[in-house]
Amino acid sequence: MITALSLFGGFSSGFAVKQIINWLAIDGYKIHKHSYGLELLSGLAWVWAFSNLSLAEAGIFSLIFSILVGIAIVDYITFQIPLVFILAGIVLAIAGVAFKVIFLTAALWGIFVGAFIPLIIMGALWIMTKRQGMGYGDIQLGFVLGAWLGPMRMAITLFTASVLSLLTWIAVSLTTGFDKNRAMPMAPFLAIAAIGVFIGSFYYPEFFHLLIIQ
Repeated sequence: MITALSLFGGFSSGFAVKQIINWLAIDGYKIHKHSYGLELLSGLAWVWAFSNLSLAEAGIFSLIFSILVGIAIVDYITFQIPLVFILAGIVLAIAGVAFKVIFLTAALWGIFVGAFIPLIIMGALWIMTKRQGMGYGDIQLGFVLGAWLGPMRMAITLFTASVLSLLTWIAVSLTTGFDKNRAMPMAPFLAIAAIGVFIGSFYYPEFFHLLIIQ
């Protein structure tokens, strides 16, 4: 029964995210109505979450997962992150604090690590090189992820996303030719890293417990 309800919830949340993406139609991009990849991924995430986490934590993870997949898809295609998804993520982070799923201290430090430090680095790089390594949408996403994950998991997420981005850039360069000005969307790597780090902290709590400030 729980599995069936989770699948239904995941499919519904994925469908809702897809409808929002198609309604926004950023740069004309829309997901084909007969493409159900987002719904299936969300369904699997919901089943895992409600089978392993507490009710409140499962609900927050499941909704954030669907939002992150939507953000990753849109940013990969358009290099833009819909503000509506950022606002939804902020609401979920606040709900997490209210339901004591997220510790307020960890959320504040996570925001510092996920948003303010990258913003400082981005500003310094702009001053020195006149190039912008991350977009403001990535900073906003870092704000949401930092509040959700806390400082140390957010730091690991940033590191993992950077490595994934670099490896992808190298792979693309080897196959299509080197271009130092080639831009890579950061949100897909942040989303993959954040989800991976969260699930990893569930299966290896003895390692992550030492890193998370509560």
